[in-house]
Amino acid sequence: MKKIISSILILGLMFTMITGCTKKEEANVTSNETPAKTEEVKKAILAVSFGTSYADTRKVTIEATEKALSDAFPEYEVRRAFTSNIIIKKLKERDNIQVDTVVEAMDKLKSEGFNEVIVQPLHVIPGAEYNDVKEELRAYNDGTFDIFKLGRPILTTDEDYKLAVEGMKSQIKEDMGVVVLMGHGTHHPANASYGALQEAFVKEHMPVYVGTVEGYPTLDDVINRLKKDKATKVTLMPYMLVAGDHAQNDMAGDEEDSWKTVLKKEGFEIETYLHGLGENEEYRKIYINHAKEAIEGEGEIIPQPLNKVEMGTQEAGKKGILVVSFGTSYADTRKVTIEAVEEKIAKEFSDYQVKRAFTSNMIIKKLKERDGIMVDTPEEALNKMKEEGFEEVIVQPLHIMAGAEYDDLVEATRAYEDTFKKLVVGKSVLSGPVSYEKAANGLMTQVGKLEKGEAVVVMGHGTHHASNASYACLQNKFNDKGLPVYVGTVEAHPALEDVIAKLKKDNIKKVKLMPYMLVAGDHAQNDMAGDEEDSWKTVLKKEGFEVEIYLHGLGENKEYQNIYVENTKEAIAGEHE
Repeated sequence: MKKIISSILILGLMFTMITGCTKKEEANVTSNETPAKTEEVKKAILAVSFGTSYADTRKVTIEATEKALSDAFPEYEVRRAFTSNIIIKKLKERDNIQVDTVVEAMDKLKSEGFNEVIVQPLHVIPGAEYNDVKEELRAYNDGTFDIFKLGRPILTTDEDYKLAVEGMKSQIKEDMGVVVLMGHGTHHPANASYGALQEAFVKEHMPVYVGTVEGYPTLDDVINRLKKDKATKVTLMPYMLVAGDHAQNDMAGDEEDSWKTVLKKEGFEIETYLHGLGENEEYRKIYINHAKEAIEGEGEIIPQPLNKVEMGTQEAGKKGILVVSFGTSYADTRKVTIEAVEEKIAKEFSDYQVKRAFTSNMIIKKLKERDGIMVDTPEEALNKMKEEGFEEVIVQPLHIMAGAEYDDLVEATRAYEDTFKKLVVGKSVLSGPVSYEKAANGLMTQVGKLEKGEAVVVMGHGTHHASNASYACLQNKFNDKGLPVYVGTVEAHPALEDVIAKLKKDNIKKVKLMPYMLVAGDHAQNDMAGDEEDSWKTVLKKEGFEVEIYLHGLGENKEYQNIYVENTKEAIAGEHE
């Protein structure tokens, strides 16, 4: 019996040892297995600039900015793209340097399996080039990348202008005299950025004058300001990413028409500063900050791929003009503004049928429910025009500036590019450099005679869109013309507080308040002319000003009606945004 028990115990012990060894072996196998690999997340920042063929300035500007981005975001691979095909071709043929276009760079990022792409432009303003980049990115905003964002250029928001001014302080020295900055300039609405930059320097009491090669302010405008302020010594600086051809020739060259030569002939002592903004560490920080905002989900919106509306059956020679505005629920002001402009356009272009659309769904709904009035959205109107067989459609906005609403309208019309034989979107009131002259002159026709100590304060809407710079540019134009007109906005900069500070500085006693809007609607009747504590009228009276109210929208102004007609004419002729 004892032998049997002993045998059982021995067998049990052996079983335990065997199973224990087996478990250890299993455990060892498990611990030696390679852990499952997590999929690699590939991230890239694509730095996009116009480019330059000057190797020395490229190194200290574009390459320095790319390095700054790489240092700030080490988990991202920084790549380069140029927008200038001429420079790309020159670098390839002369120096055997290969630089991608935006499309080529994006195709490579796509084929190499990148998950996250941040496109950071090195542009100064959100002008035509910047918008061309946005348009090229459209095709890649289809889910190809898990994260796909676009950063902002230097001058976009109010905060950007403050940082831009602060950044210039590091390169402006006391012995430079006054500084004249040469910007590129453009006929795109973003040219207004230079006017806003000038206002920002004025606000900081800095002796800096902003001019442009191809836009407004011109060199002549700058010279007039310099003489008015009795400047003698001038330092010329490029307000561009690189000190390239414009800086070295148009600004600092010895040719008869260079800025240096012209200013010397005008009697100024001239120094030149040949360094691009890309050499300025503070400006590189702005690009880094904008890339960071894009990484965090902010930044600019990349448009979606288009869903084109197919062409319908067209009637030969059938032409229409779609007049688009935000709209208003005030019947009286609608009649003398929106309807008056539509009637003038219809009279001027009698071979076109004039249609109406509003962009405000709230106003469309209110008019339908309250008054039984049906107004189409732009998309509804375009669909109807397709069904009615229109061959040519001119979309003429009644917007004051090319802001968010204008951009939304342009984007909405893009889907109809193949729907009509011809589809064109006209300009807003404040668009290119020439438009500010027309706008200023047009406003003065409704001002009347002003005595000493009297001024006009115009209330614009204001926006957080980059086009808010239009108000500062308009203010610049009034200043250049020596007109006592002060521009403010309800929702942005310049604010009423900024206007009041200027009025007091200029010893203004009496103010005529006017809306700088198409219609004298809710903002004009309440925010501007109302009796509430925070209305502009009430606040200005409390500040000691005598206040007179002018409750008429710009749509009532014959000169502004003519601007809309002229913009329509240019759109028909093919000149448009």
